Amino acid sequence: MNEIYSNLGTIRGDYRNQLVHYYNRGIGKVSEIAGVKITKTLIKTVERRYKQLGGILPVSRKLIEKEKGKKWSLLG
Repeated sequence: MNEIYSNLGTIRGDYRNQLVHYYNRGIGKVSEIAGVKITKTLIKTVERRYKQLGGILPVSRKLIEKEKGKKWSLLG
């Protein structure tokens, strides 16, 4: 049972990291994650899924600024 919760936390963290990447890259830019153009719809979709998994929005400004300019990686 604990494995399920730890996997959920990892998945939720990956969605949070995606959001940070998208916020920093900006709408209209190409994502390093999927190679697609970042759109408002893409961001809203990831935000909705993040919230469904128990994530809290907004993602902290401190985390967004900390990751600014860094290459995206799955492991954060």
